[in-house]
Amino acid sequence: MRETMARELAAHASRMYRVALRIVGDCDAAREVAQDACVKALRGAEQFDGRSTLATWLHRVTINCAHDHLRKNRNLDRGRTDWNDAAGSLQRIESNPAESAERTESYAVAMRLVAALPDECRSAFVLTQLDGYTYDEVATIENLPRGTIASRVYRARKILMEQMNRYFTGDTT
Repeated sequence: MRETMARELAAHASRMYRVALRIVGDCDAAREVAQDACVKALRGAEQFDGRSTLATWLHRVTINCAHDHLRKNRNLDRGRTDWNDAAGSLQRIESNPAESAERTESYAVAMRLVAALPDECRSAFVLTQLDGYTYDEVATIENLPRGTIASRVYRARKILMEQMNRYFTGDTT
C-alpha cells in the first residue's frame, strides 16, 4: 500500500508544491509544507477511503498543512515574500510559455495581493482561480458547502480588484 501511495505522491508532488506555494507565499516554506503533506499522506494512507479522488484528498492534506504553517507563523510578514523568486520556482517546474509569462511585474504584484488576502478567501481563490479546481471540488477539499466557497471566491475577487485598481492607478488612499 505504501509503495503504491509513494508512486502516487510522486505523480502529484509538483501540484502539491504549487498549491502550498500559492497559499504560504514562500518557496522554502512551500517545500516544507509539501514535504509535511507527503509524510502525513503516507502515514494516513489507510484513512483514504475513496469517497473523493486521490488528488482531492492529497490537496486537502496539503491545504491543511499550509494552514497549519500559516497559523504557526502568523507573526511573519507575508507581504515581504519575494514573488519573483516564487515565479522562478514555478517556471522551473512548469516550462510552458503561459507560466513563463507569469514572471512579469503584474504577476508579482498580483501574487503579493493574493498573499495578503484573508486565509479562508485565499485558499478558495487559489484552488479555483489558479489551480483550476471547480467550486464543487474545492467544497469537497475544504469540507465546506459550495455556496461558502463561491462567496469566498467572490470576496477575494472583489478585494483583489479594488487593490489592483488602486495599485495600477497610483491611488494611495
